[in-house]
Amino acid sequence: MAPALVAGSTVRQATLHNQDVVKAKGVLIGDTVVLRKAGDVIPEVLGPVVELRDGTEREFVMPANCPECGTPLAPAKEGDADLRCPNTRSCPAQLRGRVEHIGSRGALDIEALGEVGAAALTQPYSPVPPPLDTEAGLFELTLEDLVPVRMTVWDAETGAPRMVDGEPKLVAPFQKKNGEPTKSATELLANLEKAKTQQLWRILVALSIRHVGPVAARALAAHFGSIDAMRAASREELAAVEGVGPIIADALLDWFAVDWHQEILERWAAAGVQLATPGHAGPGATETVEGILSGITVVATGALEGFSREGAVEAILSRGGKSASSVSKKTDFVAAGPGAGSKLTKAEQLGIPILDADGFRRLLEEGPDAVR
Repeated sequence: MAPALVAGSTVRQATLHNQDVVKAKGVLIGDTVVLRKAGDVIPEVLGPVVELRDGTEREFVMPANCPECGTPLAPAKEGDADLRCPNTRSCPAQLRGRVEHIGSRGALDIEALGEVGAAALTQPYSPVPPPLDTEAGLFELTLEDLVPVRMTVWDAETGAPRMVDGEPKLVAPFQKKNGEPTKSATELLANLEKAKTQQLWRILVALSIRHVGPVAARALAAHFGSIDAMRAASREELAAVEGVGPIIADALLDWFAVDWHQEILERWAAAGVQLATPGHAGPGATETVEGILSGITVVATGALEGFSREGAVEAILSRGGKSASSVSKKTDFVAAGPGAGSKLTKAEQLGIPILDADGFRRLLEEGPDAVR
C-alpha cells in the first residue's frame, strides 16, 4: 500500500511530517499493511507485514515533478502543505480527471463519460490532436469527432501498454467493425445534450472549482441563480452566502479570473448549456423547495444501504429538507448506517431520533410524522 499519489493532479502526503511517519513505521511501496479504525473515516496504518515481503518493495521518495507531464510540483498557495502540478490546463492527468468528473453522478451524471470515455477523448492514440484539449469543447462533440478515436489498451497490473506483435494494442471505443458509430457514441452525444439542462448547482460542481462541492454549489446556485451573477459578485457577497465563507469565495474568484476558464463558460453557453436557473429572480432571491421534509433538518451519516453520500443529500434537499453536516439541537433526525461514528454518538446524547436505511426511506416517502 503506497502513500497516496495522484499523477499530474495533487501529490498528497507532501509534508515532511507525513514522510517522516512513513519512514518511522517502516512502510515501503508494495507492502501489505495492518490497519485499525482510528476515526470516523480515515484508518490508521500501524505498520507493514514484514513476513509477506517478496523483495520487490521499495522506499517512497517524494517526487519533484508531476509523474505525468513533468512540470515541477509546487504548493497552490503560500502556506499550503500539499504539492500540486501547476500545469492545470494542459496536464493530461488533470484534463482526463476533470472530464471524468463532469460525467460523474455527483456532477452532470453523463452515461458513457466515465474513466474510459474521458481517456478516449483526451488521450487517444489517434487522432492528434485529440477531440478535447480542454473541457471547453465537450458539448461541441459530434460523431465525426468520436468515430475516428483509437485508444491504447493498458494493462491494469503493470500500467504498461498491452502489446500485439510488437505494437500497442488499440481499440476503437466509438466505432463498430463496419465503421458505423457504436451505441456508446450515440448515447454519449444524447446524454451530453440532456446534461445541458441539468440544475445549475450540478453545472457548478462540474467546473471542478477547488473547494466547491455539492453543498456550496447548491447554496450559491440558490442565492445567485446564474453563473453571471456569481462572476459579478464581490468577495464579501460570495462569502456571505450560508455555507460558503471566505475560502470558497476566494476559490471562486481565482477560478473566474483564469482566461481558459472563461473560455469554458463561453463555449458551454454557446453550445446551449444552461448556466442560469430559469425563473430565478436574481441574487438574494433564494429558491425554496416545498416538499414532505420542508422545515426538517436531517443529518445522513455512515453507509446507508441504497444511498451514496450525494444521493442521501439529494433525497433530503429535493423534498424540501435541510441536509446538515453536523448534529446539533436543531437536528430533527439522524439517518445512520454502519460507520456513523461520532455523529451517531452525539445524536444519542441529544436524544435525536435515529433512523436506519429503512427508516430513512420511510421518512423520505411518508414524512416526519411516520417515523417519530
